[in-house]
Amino acid sequence: MARAWLVTVSAPKYGDGVNADVKSFLARFADFGDAPDPDKYEDLFDPAEGTVLHPGMAAPLHRDQVRAYMSTYLAGVPEFRFEIAHWAECDGTVFVEARNSGRPGGGDVLDWGTVYCVTLRGDRVLRGRAYGDRVPLLARLVPELTLAQAAALGTPAPGLDVGTD
Repeated sequence: MARAWLVTVSAPKYGDGVNADVKSFLARFADFGDAPDPDKYEDLFDPAEGTVLHPGMAAPLHRDQVRAYMSTYLAGVPEFRFEIAHWAECDGTVFVEARNSGRPGGGDVLDWGTVYCVTLRGDRVLRGRAYGDRVPLLARLVPELTLAQAAALGTPAPGLDVGTD
């Protein structure tokens, strides 16, 4: 029987039985959230097969593409930060609820939430998926879009694709 751990924290804290790989990932993920940097982001991923899929992406990005993606994202959302609000782990899959903030388009501070589902290989992301409402961000970045246009942008993510590994 698999055990799942749910912890509510403002920084990663670990209950008994949480393995070292999960602890290492959460510490590095929290460090990225505290001081985002494309190199730190890339380092979260498995070098051979790591992928990430965010809302609006038509297909997952391979680790080779995540540094450029994060550089673009951070340029569009100055002062982006996040902190881990809650997390749960079961058999190498980690769910992280994050509280995000930043200045999309350089405007006023915006706060929003995201849930990340991460399948680990060791302490690296094999498959990362982000779930959240991106309409408030798009409204700041592309204000001429209507709500319907913003909601329709991009192909919907295919859902929780954790693969067969």
